[in-house]
Amino acid sequence: MAKAPNKVREDARKLFLTGESSSNAEIALRLRLKPHTVGEWRRQEDWDALKLKVEQRAAEKLVERLSNERVSLNSNHFKLWNFVITDLVKGLRSDDSEEKVKLLERVSAIIDRAQKGQRLARGLSLDGQTEEQIRAEATANNHKLVDLFLDLVKTQVQDPELRDRLARALLEWVPADASEVQPEGGN
Repeated sequence: MAKAPNKVREDARKLFLTGESSSNAEIALRLRLKPHTVGEWRRQEDWDALKLKVEQRAAEKLVERLSNERVSLNSNHFKLWNFVITDLVKGLRSDDSEEKVKLLERVSAIIDRAQKGQRLARGLSLDGQTEEQIRAEATANNHKLVDLFLDLVKTQVQDPELRDRLARALLEWVPADASEVQPEGGN
């Protein structure tokens, strides 16, 4: 088998890892290669594991970005409410306190709606769910998906050996619990 230039091999890997083309045949067609060649590269370099790592890292970055946005948003909301409460206390000490209280009630209602809108726009909960609660809910949903997939494999795959290999492969890829995730290089 003739060696293809490294650039072509890198292009093939990039097409697969970015999701532009997911099958060996699609990649081979785009790069004018044989599907078998792409399959060899995919197996030799374990592109499937690489793609999983890329997707996991992207998910981690998304969670980190959302967490940072949540902290920043909560800090801004705290500052707004602190301002409203400070102004309310000042207003109660003045002669026209009734007017000021009514104005602050309207301002408070506007701020409340704005905060809810900001939280919804960022995909955050309105009910005060903590990050741990959201993660626990996501883990439970992942478990449900894994169970559903395993049930489908049991009912749809007739070959018991293949069925067991699929189930084992899935369970190896998906940790049962976040506490079971080992850092790379760990035991």
